[in-house]
Amino acid sequence: MKRTSIHVIFAAVALCCTGVAAYDWARLRHAQHVNQAVAAAAAETGKAAAKSGAAGAPRNEHGERGNGNGNGNGNGNGNGNGNGDFREVRLARAIALSNAGAYDAAGPLFEDLIRDDHLDEIGRAALFDLGNMYLRESLGNNPSGTVQSVAMIEEAKARYRTLLRAAPDDWDARYNLERALWLAPETHASNDSPEVKSQHNVKVSDPQSKDLP
Repeated sequence: MKRTSIHVIFAAVALCCTGVAAYDWARLRHAQHVNQAVAAAAAETGKAAAKSGAAGAPRNEHGERGNGNGNGNGNGNGNGNGNGDFREVRLARAIALSNAGAYDAAGPLFEDLIRDDHLDEIGRAALFDLGNMYLRESLGNNPSGTVQSVAMIEEAKARYRTLLRAAPDDWDARYNLERALWLAPETHASNDSPEVKSQHNVKVSDPQSKDLP
């Protein structure tokens, strides 16, 4: 009876280990599949944008985080059966269009990945990259780095602020928001804006009692 119990326990442990190994293998295969689909989508989209006569790739401005968020991490965030249904693939396609200067085509793809009620990792990456796209578009191809479109830089600010409300510890978004505010200062900042402001030491005189007349 003792030996039978030991055998049953050993079989149960072996079965659990087999299930964990199969699950890890499936996740690995999914990650490889997503990464291959992301790379293919980015390459195809970049070529298509270049052939369609899109503007040249915008400059990667100093202080902006690189658009590497769309490489896909294979965490199983894709929903759907085809390659085009993976959210990582759609993000990579939007980033490739943005880098090629096809802003009108990239914008809706970024927006489609953003969910205001719950921003997952892909949604936050799309929100950040969309803000970067608007920031680059606001500067245009001006070598002096002056703002060419105030409307675009305001769109960038709005995207960074939305991202910081969902992820206050995103220092790249915070830095880019500060840079956008430096390029286009605001006279009256919103009370709920999460940007970092400079600290000032303010001295307030101590209240002193005065005799009533």
